[in-house]
Amino acid sequence: MIEDARLVDAARLPRWLVALAGYSAIALMLLAPTLPVFGSAIPGGPVAEVDGWQNVWSLWWVQRALASGQNPFVTDLLFVPDGVSLYLEPLGLSNALLVLPVTTLWGPVAAYNAAMLLSLALSGLTGYALALRVCKTPWAAFVAGLLFTVSPFHLTRIWDGQLELASLHWPAAYALFLLRAVEDGRRRDALAAGLLLALTGLASWYYLLFMGLFSLGFALLWAIGRPATRLAPGQVFGQTALSLLVGGLLLLPVLAPALTLAITAPDAVYQFADEEVLQRSANLLDFWLPSYLHPLWGPWLFTTVRLAWHDFSGDWNVALGYGTLALAALGALRSPQAAWRWLVLAGAALLLALGPRLQVGPWQSGLPLPYALLDRLPGLSLGRRPALFTAVSTIALVPPVALGLRALGAAAQRRGRPWLVGLPLALIAFELALGPWPRLPADTHPLNQRLAGGSGVVLDVPPAAYKYVEPQRAQLIHGRPIPGGYLARPPRYPWPREAPAVRPLWRMRPEPADPFLAGSDGPLAALSFYGVHDVVVRWDQIEPERVPQVQAALAQALPGLAPVFDDGARSHYQLPVLDPQPIAALSGDGWQRPEDDGQQTWRWMGPEGTITLINPGAQSRRLSLTLTAHSYREPRTVSLSLDGAPAGRWPVGLGPTRTRFHFWLPPGEHRLTLHAPADPEAIANSSRLLSIALREARLEP
Repeated sequence: MIEDARLVDAARLPRWLVALAGYSAIALMLLAPTLPVFGSAIPGGPVAEVDGWQNVWSLWWVQRALASGQNPFVTDLLFVPDGVSLYLEPLGLSNALLVLPVTTLWGPVAAYNAAMLLSLALSGLTGYALALRVCKTPWAAFVAGLLFTVSPFHLTRIWDGQLELASLHWPAAYALFLLRAVEDGRRRDALAAGLLLALTGLASWYYLLFMGLFSLGFALLWAIGRPATRLAPGQVFGQTALSLLVGGLLLLPVLAPALTLAITAPDAVYQFADEEVLQRSANLLDFWLPSYLHPLWGPWLFTTVRLAWHDFSGDWNVALGYGTLALAALGALRSPQAAWRWLVLAGAALLLALGPRLQVGPWQSGLPLPYALLDRLPGLSLGRRPALFTAVSTIALVPPVALGLRALGAAAQRRGRPWLVGLPLALIAFELALGPWPRLPADTHPLNQRLAGGSGVVLDVPPAAYKYVEPQRAQLIHGRPIPGGYLARPPRYPWPREAPAVRPLWRMRPEPADPFLAGSDGPLAALSFYGVHDVVVRWDQIEPERVPQVQAALAQALPGLAPVFDDGARSHYQLPVLDPQPIAALSGDGWQRPEDDGQQTWRWMGPEGTITLINPGAQSRRLSLTLTAHSYREPRTVSLSLDGAPAGRWPVGLGPTRTRFHFWLPPGEHRLTLHAPADPEAIANSSRLLSIALREARLEP
């Protein structure tokens, strides 16, 4: 009996290989423009110019981290000086592991293209396997898998460079093995489903959430309305629970810190506002539109819809496909017992994709929808892109589509009319047609190679920030740490807005006055302390009207330095490595612009002002800080704290009041914060709050 089963499996093996070869050939055809530049450019549209390179960076970082024995979920190459956690990011670890040999041998750009090819081929294969499980007809299953992998939703993820979301093969494979587990009752299928759920989560937290909810609905539907399975309802729930348990346990080392961060420190990462969630929800009309990737009507459709109701993002292509919907409807009519559960799952996912409130074209109905309840659950508020639930619908539609194709083929065979199959497939091929995709080249500027030979931090102007990935593209070559970075969920990052000398470069405008206190070392010493060895200015990325401000910021932060390289598009400043003395500077936004009366200059403080103190040495140093100030309108007391610990009180009168603080300053960077009651400025139309005016500040050993 066992030998017979092995013979059957061996006989089926070529069928799977033929299907995989077919999907691989189609994947190569779709991405053919990229093949000649496989290691130096990626395919995609405008969104991929940012998101695509972010995913290339993720592949590069995972390979670098694993090769050096580091935790890939924490990096010190972004958001210096502290680094950043990547547990909540779409790092795509399962995809990175899948193409790790390519990354190691040929680089991250080739690995990204290989991952996209695999997503097309493997999504087709898993769709084929799922369809074959239900319809038992190989040709119909192959076409259903093809329609799944070239669905508008899937191709849009590739067009937008969102590798983690293009990886539909992981959740589709999970759905297949969960189906096998509840239909056949084999423990090994439930265990395999758990493994695939973990791989789904490592690819995308969104898909983990979606497939978790899918599992609950799946178990309920397969436990009722028998004969969907020979298992009793309790066994169905048991197999599903086992899959979820295995997936959760495998993910625990990653999931636990991610959930901890999401629940206990929600302010540590950027959260979508309620209005943004609506903008990232599907509109009811979106499902019935054709794909905007079509070469004929695509550009017109994209512009029209974006002007009408999707003015925020181009990430709204959730078209299901007219041919796909027609085949699914035919499958439901001809094989209702086999199709209805899948259609319920697809419909439930589409309902969640509509987001918290119903939107119909430009009309905001205000009607609350089930997603609003889901959004209130702890930790789930991070998954605030409801439109992505369409991924579950595309998976759930695969079996009904295959059943529809089977019915179509049977009708064509009975009537002797092959065109009953050929004509619909030709129309679907026309509906889903694609034009040639643009190629987005890597940053091959020779300066990147020059920087690769150095050490220390590279500070870019403009700096790496949300939706600006150019510094990370250069980092793929030079491999050195940079301030900031483009992440899907960027952390709170006050350092560059507070750090002396970094602040004007980060903000791309000069400080209103020299922030460094008398007796303190200057900006080059501060940059040296922070480990900034190189500053790169991308003039071609700066608006012409901002160029004078950037030039003034460079003159303030890099006094006396000339670029060692300048080709008009980029300038490179090499900073000296200094042995600085203690540094003190006014920092943060608590200080107003300087004012004067012709004899004396002062700067007003609001309720709080910060002075950054830096001891660059290895030992604590005894320092004195002399401050002179006068109070606004009435005397007031200033409370001082050093790194949050009380450091003294300073009564400030209406006239100049001087004090001197003596303290031992440990090595490193510290914050001396001044707190004082503040009053509204007694001038019409002024919104300033004023407490004291700092007239003198001097640091002394």
